[in-house]
Amino acid sequence: MLLGGGLWFGSQMLKVREIFAANETLKEEGYYLAPFEFEMLSISYYLDTGAYRKGLTALNRVHTEMTDRGGLVKVPVFETPDEELAFYRRLQNPLTGAFYPNDTDPPVAFIGVTANMINLIERLSLEADRPFSLLYPLNFLESIATPETLEAMLDDVSRVGWVGRLIKPAFVSAIELQDLIEQDERLGFYGFSEDWKHAFYQWFYDNQDPETGLWGPRDRYTGAMLGGGDIGDSGKIIKMFVDTNGNNIHADMPLRYTDRIFASAISRLSTPIPEAPDRLHRWILDQDRGFRFLTKYVWKNATPAQKDTVADLLEHFVTTRFSLYYLPKDGAFSLYPHAEHPDLDGTSEAAGMLDYTGALSPSRQAALWGSPETTITRLERRTVAALDVEALAPIADRPDIISLRVYAEEPTANFTADVMAIYYPRQPLVRDTVELVQHLRHWLEKTEQTMGNWGTRDGIMERLSAIDIPLSTPTYGPGNFAALNATLEENRQLVAIGFDTLQVPRYLATFEKAGAGTQKP
Repeated sequence: MLLGGGLWFGSQMLKVREIFAANETLKEEGYYLAPFEFEMLSISYYLDTGAYRKGLTALNRVHTEMTDRGGLVKVPVFETPDEELAFYRRLQNPLTGAFYPNDTDPPVAFIGVTANMINLIERLSLEADRPFSLLYPLNFLESIATPETLEAMLDDVSRVGWVGRLIKPAFVSAIELQDLIEQDERLGFYGFSEDWKHAFYQWFYDNQDPETGLWGPRDRYTGAMLGGGDIGDSGKIIKMFVDTNGNNIHADMPLRYTDRIFASAISRLSTPIPEAPDRLHRWILDQDRGFRFLTKYVWKNATPAQKDTVADLLEHFVTTRFSLYYLPKDGAFSLYPHAEHPDLDGTSEAAGMLDYTGALSPSRQAALWGSPETTITRLERRTVAALDVEALAPIADRPDIISLRVYAEEPTANFTADVMAIYYPRQPLVRDTVELVQHLRHWLEKTEQTMGNWGTRDGIMERLSAIDIPLSTPTYGPGNFAALNATLEENRQLVAIGFDTLQVPRYLATFEKAGAGTQKP
């Protein structure tokens, strides 16, 4: 009996893994899959609460759709912003108002995907020069329209059994009510009352674990927080209470246990990468959320030793992402390891990584790792007949350097603008941000993908446009000195700055052409 039950359970988990594998291919083929992640949360909820017939029926339906493409919608090629806006607005469910196909699934599953789609429709409305509007009211919110029904829903979805321990519980979607609140305050499509919003924030404030400082689902029977909290969930919740500078948002709910938050997050970010595909998928997302909330929301509370530890962990994570998720031939990222093609969600997550590591903002980079005056070691100025292995050795042989950016003169503030060339002293795994952003932009311009489960093509382009980077910068690999020497010959002197894995400037060397005489003005 136990053997038979184990085989049966194994067959169901195989379906889950096949669904996630199909998701990668279907996104590349241009299918609309925005509700996919949230349908899996709904299935997890059914199975976890003992509604096995509903859960297995939904699992079989999603498996059939994702493997034979039955009932899936392909995103068409749009001729105008109006066409694109009209297409996505029509995806709203007229009965529930959610951007989710099934009427009878638990309303908590509707929240995250609807918030994501409202962000998209808001942006498309601006592009089409149309006022924001939805076709139908968000009727599903009426089931949690009072503080009492809201708290009952949060109590329900935050309690999990054995299935919720294996598959991400619906609690993660309930957290994203915060996104709907922010959107409603800006766009006015629903009208949450102040009492209701206070009850929402108060529930999460009261449900922080005092031992770890984290948030997460609890065991249905004991009420104990699983593992002391979940780093991915905490990364979404903490922004309810502090802004990106670590300042409290609610005077009556100041962020508590900051020392414990940092220690707990470091412990969880230190977990080894798992082998199972479904657990690996969750691991990469949790790592992203964890690093983001540490560097953006509680960084000012960290000790120097904690900052050094996070830097080491982050360097390992960045290297892992490039190793498993970056496709050099395309110049973009996948959400799944060793994939054949990149996708918008993987590329969106990678762009987010550049953001929270400070690579897209000189001011944020300085706040995290120190100003260039403190991070850069100035090497002795050198007069050389040519740039070669020996001439570049004082800077290129530094083990913490992954790339050199070459300038006509020393930059004063922005290290990504006016880059004349990029040189890799060793065959690169992690790419220099200047080269990477150029490749990402190129892939985004040519891909037919417009929207992933939570990342959009235009949204990623907007994030990358915040940094001043040339459209094209020549890149040279180890030993390729001819073009660099031609540039030195023309300019008579060059400045090379070495950057580490986190794209922090570490060393500066100035090279003057032997016999150059006075410097070029």
